[in-house]
Amino acid sequence: MKYDPENTMLKPAILALVRQILTVAGTALVAKGYAQESEIEPVIGALLTIGSVVWSVTDKRTR
Repeated sequence: MKYDPENTMLKPAILALVRQILTVAGTALVAKGYAQESEIEPVIGALLTIGSVVWSVTDKRTR
């Protein structure tokens, strides 16, 4: 598969969007009292890390 600059530029934008969505969801959970603020940050970080690894592996396999 050839180099696709659009795909390269799209990944950071999608990850930024996912990060914002997770932050909003975490804020809502804290506001409703379902979670503590100190619990949300590590969960968001873990989800982003796992998502990045899955994305990277999937991208490498499709090439």
